[in-house]
Amino acid sequence: MTRAPHEGTVGPEAPSRVPAVSRAVAVLSEIAVHGPASLANLGRRLGLPKSSLLGICQTLVEERLLVQDPQGRYVLGLAVAELAAAQLRHPPKLARLGVAVPNTSNPFYVVELRALAEASAEIGAEIVALDSGQDIDVQIGQIGELVNMRVDAIVLDAVHSTKVAGAVRLARSADIPVIAVNVGAEGADVSVTTDNVQAGQLVGHHLAGLLGGRGEVAIVDGEPVTATADRVAGFMSALREHPGVNVVARERGDHSPQTGRSIARRMLAQHPRVAGFFGINDPTSTGIIEALGERGISVPVVSVDGSAAAASAIAAGGSLKASAAQDPAQLAHLAFRLAAQLRAGERLVTQTRLLPTRLVTEANVADYQPWG
Repeated sequence: MTRAPHEGTVGPEAPSRVPAVSRAVAVLSEIAVHGPASLANLGRRLGLPKSSLLGICQTLVEERLLVQDPQGRYVLGLAVAELAAAQLRHPPKLARLGVAVPNTSNPFYVVELRALAEASAEIGAEIVALDSGQDIDVQIGQIGELVNMRVDAIVLDAVHSTKVAGAVRLARSADIPVIAVNVGAEGADVSVTTDNVQAGQLVGHHLAGLLGGRGEVAIVDGEPVTATADRVAGFMSALREHPGVNVVARERGDHSPQTGRSIARRMLAQHPRVAGFFGINDPTSTGIIEALGERGISVPVVSVDGSAAAASAIAAGGSLKASAAQDPAQLAHLAFRLAAQLRAGERLVTQTRLLPTRLVTEANVADYQPWG
């Protein structure tokens, strides 16, 4: 077994020439990046006196971390290759996973967290899960907490896809990989999401069909994250094939039934001829349906999520006519697997993983296995 160069002396048996760790690392890094180097070249590049460098290099040679070639230049030694091989045989394992989610009132995030906890338990890893209460500033602070705790990886379901970028950079600068799940997060190592453009297209075509290709519709949008942007983009692209269907209102909510209800109330007051709604997710659509019920109105509502509550509402034949289903457990398991791979030092071929969706309607809901 080789000894790593160390700083200071330990007891009377310690060698007389012991390089400072930081200087030894600097020498090894310089040679690893720029190749073989003479003592004079190292001195110029690192700004160190030749006498100090000589002692450092001699100790590194004794440890087999450096050798001298026939020209007298220093090159990386056999011990470096042995360490690299050992690293490949025994890559770092995921022992502590940090998770940041927008809230735990939405069943989607509850299922997501449960799946991550199950995956962690299977390999004996600890999970540290934090709920930001749908507040991006809180979530940014929580990511900082996870960095200070030195978690091995962070699975992030972001409240805001771009405002979280600084916190993501902080984590990655600390060599903590960040896996964005459900929604994209600027700067993350990899993103795992549903194909939300496809989801929007599916519900857009379905709503247009229910309206016979004509009518006014409204969109109750969500927080500024990639998932909601992609859903709306898909919905709008579908409606371009149905020019008789016009979007007359669009407003952002916070993905909750409460804002879904309040926004739908305003829209119905301002646009009494609205013939259909697109709710950005199932909780939002629940609020829309409550607002419709208050007015005694029955118009079709389409959504995204495919939750158990949505499946029951579709089967009951009420206003909710369709939901494009996603699978939070599947998203979470894939995110966990990618976290483990990144922790082990693997390189990922693609930075975005999209999971397909399916449209759940009254015609097929009996065969659909919902989540939540």
